[in-house]
Amino acid sequence: MMKSLRYPGEGSTLDIKNYPGVVALKRIDDPIARQLQALALHFYDLGFCHDALVEVAKQLHRSKPRSKVRRRKCFLAEALWISSIARYFKCFGGNRSRIKLSPSKVLKDCEDAERDFCYFQALRNKHIVHDENLFSQAFTGVVLRPRAAKPKVEGLLSVAFNKVIVDDDDLLRFMGLVELTIAWVDAKRDELSNNLMKKYEQWEYDDLIALPDIPLTVPSRDQVMTTR
Repeated sequence: MMKSLRYPGEGSTLDIKNYPGVVALKRIDDPIARQLQALALHFYDLGFCHDALVEVAKQLHRSKPRSKVRRRKCFLAEALWISSIARYFKCFGGNRSRIKLSPSKVLKDCEDAERDFCYFQALRNKHIVHDENLFSQAFTGVVLRPRAAKPKVEGLLSVAFNKVIVDDDDLLRFMGLVELTIAWVDAKRDELSNNLMKKYEQWEYDDLIALPDIPLTVPSRDQVMTTR
C-alpha cells in the first residue's frame, strides 16, 4: 500500500520520515508513473469532496429551522455543496496536467451509480456552471400603474431565481458516488504501485540512485497564470 509523504511547506525537499531506513527519494517518469501522478491528484480532490459533504450534513442539521444561524449554515452548506460537485467532476474532465478518470471504468456494473453520475453531471453542467436548466431563471418585467395614471410605467424590474437542492437524499447519493470513486482510485493506485515496485526492484542499485531527485517547487502568486 502506498504511504503519504510529509510536506513541511518550507524549502524544496520532501520529508520521507514515514519510510524509516531510507536514504533517498528519486523521481521516475514513465507511463505508469504518470498515471499514478494523476491518480494522486484525483485522490486529493476526492478527499476534499468527501470532507466537504460531511460538513454539509453537519451544517444542515445543527441549527433550528428559520433561524439566522440556520440561514447562515444553509449558505455555507450550499457553498460546500457546489464546491464538492465542481471538484468531483474536475476528476473526469481532461486537461494537460492529469489523465482523467473514466466513468465507464469507475462505475462499471453499478447502474445506480451510473444514474447518479449522470444526474449530478447534469446538475453541474446545466445549472452550477452554465445556467441552462430551470434551476436558474431570470426575467425582466415592466411595472404598470393603473390605466388612467400618468406615467403608465412605474418602473422596471430584473429578477433572478436560483434553486439549490441540498437534502438528505442527494447528500447520500452523491456521497455514495464519491466513496465509490475513492475506492476505485485507491485500488488502482495500489495496483500500479505494485507493478512499478516490481519493475524497479529489478534495476541495479547504481542505476536507481542515479535517478533524478524530485524537483519540488513551492508555488507563488506570480505563477497563477503559468501552466506547469
